[in-house]
Order: sequence, then structure tokens, then C-alpha cells
Amino acid sequence: MTEVMVDLPEGVAEAIEQRATALGTTADQWLSLVIADVVADVPEEGDGPDDWICR
Repeated sequence: MTEVMVDLPEGVAEAIEQRATALGTTADQWLSLVIADVVADVPEEGDGPDDWICR
């Protein structure tokens, strides 16, 4: 698996941590699931009305 590091503004990082804690998980695990869900919805082809999502 590829590891990606992202620097977030303090307020965003705190909001992510609070949401993850409320869901009973860690921020890393929650973000991993959110990103996996977003990637699953990205179309394979870039010729549709949502092709901008791939950019």
C-alpha cells in the first residue's frame, strides 16, 4: 500500500480527529476508509459527465 502524507490546517486536523473518535476509530483508519470510498466512485474512463472528478 502507498503511504501519503498531507499537512492539514490545525482546525481540519482537529475536526477529523473528533469525527474519528466519535466513530470509535483512529483518524488514520477513518481517512483511509473515506479515501477508499471516494476512489471507488471515480469512473475508470474520463469521458463521462463526471470526468472532472478524475482530475
